[in-house]
Amino acid sequence: MTDLLQRYRILRIVIPPVFVLWTLTMLALTLMPSDAIPDARLFSYDKAGHFGMFGGWTFFLGLYMIVYKEKLNINLFLLMVAGIAFGALIEGMQYLLPGGRTASWGDIAANSLGCFTAYLLLHPVRNYLRRKK
Repeated sequence: MTDLLQRYRILRIVIPPVFVLWTLTMLALTLMPSDAIPDARLFSYDKAGHFGMFGGWTFFLGLYMIVYKEKLNINLFLLMVAGIAFGALIEGMQYLLPGGRTASWGDIAANSLGCFTAYLLLHPVRNYLRRKK
C-alpha cells in the first residue's frame, strides 16, 4: 500500500461501497414508476434532487478514482462528462420504460449542473492529495 493510501486508509474502505450504494439508490429513485414516488408538498425536490444525486455520483466517482485507484492525474473533465452522460442515459431510460416517468430537459440540466459542481469541488481535493503525496 502506498504512502497516500496509508494516510487515507479509511477513504479506501468507505468510498467503494458508498459509490455503489449511491448508484443503486439513484437508479431505484430515478427509474421507479412515478406513482411509487411519495408526494412532497413542503419542498419540490425534483430539480434539487437531480442536482444532488448526479453531483454526488460524480463526486464519489472522482474520489474513487483519485483516492482508491490513486489516479491523481485523472482528467476531471472526463469524469464530469461521464456523469452528464449517465444522467442523459437515465433520462432516456425514463422515456422508454413504462411506469409514467418522462424524460425532461430540465432534469438533464439539473443533472449536468450537479456534475459541473462536483467537477469544481474535485479540483481542490485532487490538488491537496497531490501535495500530500
